[in-house]
Amino acid sequence: MRPGEHESAGSLSDLDSGSPFFGLGEDPIDEPDRVSRSQRHSQARSRRRSRRGRIIGLVTAAVVVAVVLLLVPWIRDQFKVDDYSGTGTSATVVVTIPSGASASDIGGILHGKGVVASTKAFTNAADDDPKSVNIQPGSYNLHPHMSAKSALTALLDPASRNADDDVLVPEGATTLDVEAKLVKVLGASQKASIDKYLKHASDIGLPVNYGSLSGSLEGFLYPATYTFDPGTTGEEALQKMVQRFISQDRQTGFASAAKTVHLQPYQALIVASIAQSEAKFPADMAKVARVILNRIAAGMPLQIDATSAYGAKLLGLDPSKVIYSQIDSPYNTYTHDGLPPTPISNPGSEAMNGAVHPASGNWLYYVNSDKAGHLFFTNSSAQFQTAVEKCRQNNWGCG
Repeated sequence: MRPGEHESAGSLSDLDSGSPFFGLGEDPIDEPDRVSRSQRHSQARSRRRSRRGRIIGLVTAAVVVAVVLLLVPWIRDQFKVDDYSGTGTSATVVVTIPSGASASDIGGILHGKGVVASTKAFTNAADDDPKSVNIQPGSYNLHPHMSAKSALTALLDPASRNADDDVLVPEGATTLDVEAKLVKVLGASQKASIDKYLKHASDIGLPVNYGSLSGSLEGFLYPATYTFDPGTTGEEALQKMVQRFISQDRQTGFASAAKTVHLQPYQALIVASIAQSEAKFPADMAKVARVILNRIAAGMPLQIDATSAYGAKLLGLDPSKVIYSQIDSPYNTYTHDGLPPTPISNPGSEAMNGAVHPASGNWLYYVNSDKAGHLFFTNSSAQFQTAVEKCRQNNWGCG
């Protein structure tokens, strides 16, 4: 065999044996078709998975929407605050608001009485209105089924409040006046308690810097408007008034200031009570206090009608029918030197201030100088007598 022929035979043999040069005996023309079919299957599977994903997503979204639609009303109901609308029915409900009650306390009381639909509605209304802190304790006339806002408005309206349940202690009121008002509001069952503590001041808890007292609460029942919760005893009511006095005393430094005019605190309170009873205007109160101090310093009897009038009241007499200079009483400052044994009224802040900060002057006398009650002050007996005669002629209250 020729060398060329042998080489050709060898090439054919290698071709038949499946040389790797030609892809391990596979047909190179068929390979692209197999890859395409695989890709098509893969893409088909991807499309099927995508469709399933979209379906699942839609189902999930539908479920979520359904759940939301079911839960939203329930959630809304959980946070819904029951409230009425309008100003209520024509019926009247009497509601008592105790002292120190919070908005929640008041809301609970109103809800319990059927005035508002819920406590929360009222507390929400109170939170929205800063004036709600001005609600005063006491008894109110309200209506059933009021909106919380309407109920709040009514509680802030003085016209809704029953003032008959208040105990008003005006400047110059006496313990006799206060006693009558307390019995009326607290009830006749408390009269014995009221009487007891009015005459035993030490049992109430008066300030220790007022020293030894006669036992009367006169002067310590600070003028103000008081509202008492149902069931308040006479002792509790009087303690509340005395505590108000103590607060005023500490706030103004009354007891300390008394020392600057060489008076004990209790003496200064007596002076204040006389000034309160004798003068109508604050400026005159400070001058009356000066006259009292001047007369004491001069060794002169005070000769003040108001003290004798108070003594007459304690004896159950009509002050307008007694002769002040002749009444048999330790409060007769015509016949007894110095200050009376106790205050003769319950003085207010102006009279207390005037007693410890008396005006400057050498006056020894005073008398009404006009119909309004302004006082004329002098250190001259002759001028005083002339002024008294003028006062009588003009009917300015000089007898």
